[in-house]
Amino acid sequence: LISSPKQAEAVVAEGKADMVALARAVLDDPHWGWRAALELGAEVARPPQYARAAPKLWPGAAFRM
Repeated sequence: LISSPKQAEAVVAEGKADMVALARAVLDDPHWGWRAALELGAEVARPPQYARAAPKLWPGAAFRM
């Protein structure tokens, strides 16, 4: 029943689990991984051909929660 990125990070960081499976969360929100990266301050790696659509270059590409 893990639903938030911070909760998933805490479970792994505290050693309560080796990994977190997010089947229901990803079915509900296919961009869960991108939202999690944004919330946790990580950068999403994009292939070179999509780099011009990154939030740093195109403000409209920023994922809105």
